[in-house]
Amino acid sequence: MCNPRRIRISATRRIREAWEREVSRVCELSEIVAGEARVRDAMAATVGRPALRALERFLADDCSGWETVEGGYRRNVEGGYARYCTDTHELEIVAVLQEEVRVAAEHREVLTGEIDAELEAEGEGRYYSDGWGGRTKERAEVEAQEDGQRRLDEAAAKSQREAAEKAEEGAADAVEAQARRQAEEKLEATRQRRREELAEQARQHLEAVGTRARQVFNQALSQAYRDAILAYARAHGADNIQCTEDDNVVELEFSFTA
Repeated sequence: MCNPRRIRISATRRIREAWEREVSRVCELSEIVAGEARVRDAMAATVGRPALRALERFLADDCSGWETVEGGYRRNVEGGYARYCTDTHELEIVAVLQEEVRVAAEHREVLTGEIDAELEAEGEGRYYSDGWGGRTKERAEVEAQEDGQRRLDEAAAKSQREAAEKAEEGAADAVEAQARRQAEEKLEATRQRRREELAEQARQHLEAVGTRARQVFNQALSQAYRDAILAYARAHGADNIQCTEDDNVVELEFSFTA
């Protein structure tokens, strides 16, 4: 037995083959959706102007617990918030329910194409001059031809794969954009439906939210009445002014000298 010898055979093939690739993209979106129910109480009909001015001064104080917002002042309560509107002198009570909604949409496209190319590969076989182990030159030639055909098959498959991958890369943005459009449409429909449902549920909670909102507002209003009365008493020369507060009850005492 001696060192093996090699036989190399070049193989060529003209291919014209169609390929097909399915491309899909999934887009997931989420958003916080809120449903609201509201009611307004007119304060100007029952509260005098001096008390309203004192109320607004109290609400504007940083220590009042009320936040300055466009057009008035706001105070959050469980389940919603109270908002006092300075232009209309109205107390707006809003019940709010929030929920995160999630949607997903998938878009698929089938890409097709055709490969038209001349492929070339080289096959190899080995043999021994003395035919040791059955490794004859004839057998090596057959193996070289088979190896060349196998390499051509691999080259053809690789060409198809690369063409499909290149096409997918080019179409990916458009497929993803379409999936996003579908997800946005789905989100809009879900948002609208869920907002209406949450608004109906908020209406059922409006009375309870109103109780809490009026409680914090009445506390502010009582302070405003106190300040307005004290300002009136001082402006008119009242004597012996005394003010006590206990469990949200304000007691004022003063007298005028005849």
